[in-house]
Amino acid sequence: MGGSWRTRRQPQAAAFRGALWITVIAVATTVAALSLQHLQTAKLLDLELKHLVEGELEALTAKYQDNGPVRLATYIDQQLTSGSRRGVVYMLAGANDQRLAGNGLTWPKGASEGVVSTFSIPVKTDNAVRIERVAGEARTLGPNLRLLVGHLADSRIALGRKYWISLILSVAITAGLSLTLGWFVSRRGLSFITQVAKTADRFLSGRLDERLRVSGRNDEFDRLSEVVNACFEEIECMVGSLRAATDGLAHDLKTPLTRIKARIELAALTGQSSAESEVLAQTAADLDSILELMNGLLALARADAASAENFEPIDLAVVVQDALDLYAPLAEDRNSRLVGELRPAPMQGVRALLLHMTANLIDNAIKYSPPGSTIVVSTSSQGGSIHLSVSDNGPGIPSAHRGLAVRRFGRLDESRSTLGSGLGLALVQTVARVHRGQLTLSDNHPGLVAKLSFNRRAN
Repeated sequence: MGGSWRTRRQPQAAAFRGALWITVIAVATTVAALSLQHLQTAKLLDLELKHLVEGELEALTAKYQDNGPVRLATYIDQQLTSGSRRGVVYMLAGANDQRLAGNGLTWPKGASEGVVSTFSIPVKTDNAVRIERVAGEARTLGPNLRLLVGHLADSRIALGRKYWISLILSVAITAGLSLTLGWFVSRRGLSFITQVAKTADRFLSGRLDERLRVSGRNDEFDRLSEVVNACFEEIECMVGSLRAATDGLAHDLKTPLTRIKARIELAALTGQSSAESEVLAQTAADLDSILELMNGLLALARADAASAENFEPIDLAVVVQDALDLYAPLAEDRNSRLVGELRPAPMQGVRALLLHMTANLIDNAIKYSPPGSTIVVSTSSQGGSIHLSVSDNGPGIPSAHRGLAVRRFGRLDESRSTLGSGLGLALVQTVARVHRGQLTLSDNHPGLVAKLSFNRRAN
């Protein structure tokens, strides 16, 4: 039994998610900004190109209206020969799109009237012919006469190429920087969570005076620290009151009960009748049960009060061997066999509590196992974990009732007739919790296996 808080781990998922979200936001912002800039630049270039092309068309249309098609063709060729119209594509076409003038050789299929469009056209430049991408507009001047004016789309193509290169580089740089800086920022922001986890961890270890540090910045973290500290103080107060009440009650009742038991035993020895002797014996047995309960409560109070400050280096195998030696005579009386499979198991802990815990497990195993049973007690060390298990051949505990079995005063119906206080497994659970261990109950087919797992260093 136990909670997930006992698993030691250093989670990094929150910091990674924070860095990833920062990266996604930064990359999305970069892409949106560059795309908007590209679209605005492209729109401005398109508008400027439209003004240039339409201006050229208006001027050439005026030439045609004033001087006719022959003078227009001569003028176009003169403009191209002078070299002042580099990057400009002209084509004057007659019937059947036959070229009359200009450096465009074939009328393009993609040319439209009234709108600037982009198309491919063979262009003659410096005694060579090249297929060029041109942004231009066509206009009908008269029957069987059309004029095409355009500009090379090199700048638009270059702009698009530079946009994609800039976008890829910007995204790569932004992602790298955002992921790196976001990781550090997230880790710094989550340092408070780490502080809370470590403080709560120590609090659960029994250091009830642990509190979160309040920075004094009066922010949300300080508010949360104050609330958590208030909860810690309340829990410490309640636990302290419960411990004091339990300890005081046990001590106050133990002394008069012991005296009463002594008087009853003395009366039984004075030669009373058999009926009176039986009543006295039953009363003494009941007092033994009450005294056992008081001792159990005192042991629980001592276990609850233990903390990591009381820990010392011990070998759990040595502690278990002492418990085996202590219960060997009882096992022989019940014709049971105690088997120890002990391997070195060094750890940090309170020896007296671990001995009491082991003794409770062995006592339960002997008590509930039939005569002639074999009880196996083993210790081992695997990596950073220490293991202790006690296996018996008794009736076991149904899986549905194992939670009740480890509660204080939790006794199953089958064991009501058996002497005991119902604090045995509760004490084992408490000692395991104090030592940052975990108690697990499972079937032995038949019987019960009580297994405890501890960290090598419980701090």
